[in-house]
Amino acid sequence: MGYDISFHPIDQRLVEERLTPFLAGRGSAGDLDDLVADAVRQAQVRFRANAWGLGARKVCAGTDFDSFLYLWGRPFFVTAETPEDVAETVLRYTRAEVGEVDALARTQLALLDRTLPDRVEPDLSGALPTAEHLATGFRWKLDLLREAATAVRAGREHIRNADGATIQAADALTGNAQFVLVEFLAALLPGWIERGRVWPTELAESAETDGYAPLGGNDALLGVLPAEFPTLTWESNWTIPTNYAIGGYAAPGEVRPLRDWLARNAEPLAAVGDQWNDRAAVRLVLRKIDEALALAELTGAGFAEAAEIYLPMRGTVN
Repeated sequence: MGYDISFHPIDQRLVEERLTPFLAGRGSAGDLDDLVADAVRQAQVRFRANAWGLGARKVCAGTDFDSFLYLWGRPFFVTAETPEDVAETVLRYTRAEVGEVDALARTQLALLDRTLPDRVEPDLSGALPTAEHLATGFRWKLDLLREAATAVRAGREHIRNADGATIQAADALTGNAQFVLVEFLAALLPGWIERGRVWPTELAESAETDGYAPLGGNDALLGVLPAEFPTLTWESNWTIPTNYAIGGYAAPGEVRPLRDWLARNAEPLAAVGDQWNDRAAVRLVLRKIDEALALAELTGAGFAEAAEIYLPMRGTVN
């Protein structure tokens, strides 16, 4: 199976102070309601921004409009050039209301061609679920893992999955916590999309670089869970081991060193592109990674690589 890869800023403080305590069963069931509401708002903003990107692709057919950067690469619809400008624009989208999206998108169109804002209309051929359905989609996995944690505390071995099947409570919690957390975090601070075996630790393993990339195990994503459930076995990946998994992680303090390492080793990392006979494609990957890191740096976040958080072929995008 192929890999739908993504590169994610990780709000580590949110992991430690709110999300993993919730999964552990602390507080009340409504403690994440504000975050879920924010995820719904951003989904609505994302839908409108993506509609502008799709409209631009139609008007720009036959030009050098880069769909794999503007539509299936960066979050929302961003055409800025520098990583810092890209990061600042993405952050503006994350804080915008739906009614503010059109002005933001037109600004991005004008960066490509000052005539585009007068020629492009948003492509609204798709449909967005209701706010209620979006909210359910964002939180049901978190609620399920919270139920699993409650069962483990009570000594119950099994819980019911969303489809009614009986599953092991402990396995559900330890086997899914990191993926579910990154998936939810991506609804609040989005990642970048790519395709294939091009995540940072995979490239680093295959290239002759000036040392190891400042990425390590992702146990930090577990937050308070290991301390709350010390008898459970918690795994930590340093790279993406399989589909639907979280790979290497860089703490907030390692984001700038990771950006510097990528810049120093851009050529040997791009040379790994010979596996696909396309160094230019890997250079685009490195650009996306650096832009995600720029957003992490701007927001004081960490960074993680992941597989199948987004599934563009199924309409799940950033």
